[in-house]
Amino acid sequence: MNFSRIISGVAHPMLMPLYSIFVVFHSGTYLDFTPPQLIRVIYIIVGISTVLLPVSILPMLKSQNLVSDYGLEKRKERFVPLVLTIVFYALGFYLLMKFPITRIVAHLQLAAIISIAMIALISTKWKVSIHMTGIGGFVGMIIGISVLLSSSLRIFFIVGIVMAGLLAYSRLKLNLHTPFQVYAGFILGFLIVFSSLMLL
Repeated sequence: MNFSRIISGVAHPMLMPLYSIFVVFHSGTYLDFTPPQLIRVIYIIVGISTVLLPVSILPMLKSQNLVSDYGLEKRKERFVPLVLTIVFYALGFYLLMKFPITRIVAHLQLAAIISIAMIALISTKWKVSIHMTGIGGFVGMIIGISVLLSSSLRIFFIVGIVMAGLLAYSRLKLNLHTPFQVYAGFILGFLIVFSSLMLL
């Protein structure tokens, strides 16, 4: 496994919601004092709705010849799995809204739903980098949390920018996207997540 594939795996868009939760609860704000039991429940809800359920449907979709590979690299094969992913994310959003203290996390989940919906629509005509949309949303979340909660997240921001650069390089190195598809993905994710947090 080469470096580019390792980076693509570590910075996979499905993992971004879990990374975001970690940042939220280590932001140097009142959210750091959220009861550990509640944090565990949030991780479980987000993990199941954004990773476990979306991944679990891929073998079925492949067996039905709706997708030819698990990476969803073919633009025309993205729509069905993305729509099903929206359903799973929506379930997670509904459950997160049951806990008032998780309003920020719920809004991040909602922003992810909007991002996936936009990618699904764009994919009917054009291919945009889902990986870069994910990392763009992660960076947008860091800046949004910093502004919203007046918190300094410099280390997380640096990590996010470095990962975004490495990920962009990796997607181009693997010949999976054009530079414009990479930049468009990052900007899309960033704007949606940042804007969602600013509306809190």
